Amino acid sequence: MRSIWGEDALDFKPERWISDSGDLRHEPSYKFMAFNAGPRACLGKHVALMQIKIVAVEIIQKYDFEVTKGDKIKPVPSVILRMKHGLSVKVTKKI
Repeated sequence: MRSIWGEDALDFKPERWISDSGDLRHEPSYKFMAFNAGPRACLGKHVALMQIKIVAVEIIQKYDFEVTKGDKIKPVPSVILRMKHGLSVKVTKKI
């Protein structure tokens, strides 16, 4: 919005948020209309995470997991460490 940020509102200018002393300049959150005066969070996030944990515990309690023998476990270099070909496991129901 040109009325808030000036005629060069569409230009990428990080210096807008840096003060003369080199510190970050505080801008009131209501200036960012896309965020409706601040960042938002999902209201059901904590409930959903709790449900995921409950389901995981139920599955772990009722099934045995055994890594498939002879599988090549090779990591993928990345920010998140994961396996190149996934992890093959044998799943059996506990008696």
